[in-house]
Amino acid sequence: MTRSNAFVARTAAIAGVLALALTAPGAKQADAQSARVCLPQATSLVDQLGREYGEVLTAAGVDAAGNLVQIYSSDDRGTWTIVVTVPGGPTCVVSSGEGWVREQAEMPKPGNPA
Repeated sequence: MTRSNAFVARTAAIAGVLALALTAPGAKQADAQSARVCLPQATSLVDQLGREYGEVLTAAGVDAAGNLVQIYSSDDRGTWTIVVTVPGGPTCVVSSGEGWVREQAEMPKPGNPA
């Protein structure tokens, strides 16, 4: 399968999973403009990312609004997914794609210009 065919297949698979998720009880979609798909629990989404794409939790942090932001990725396949969980609320896929490359750069220490 060529890279572009693989991307189309991945996009179609995600669309299918998200379509099923939207019809699940308790699932909701945010406004159409943002086109985010949200689920009441992250567990099934995380399982799906691992099972279908080999993605694992790569990075996580809390944003200024207190939301948990997580990046799942697959070094082998080069795919990635960004997920945001609102405190006491749903978990939403905000972006996904391919071409993930894991790099670790040493950050300059505060007060020391790069």
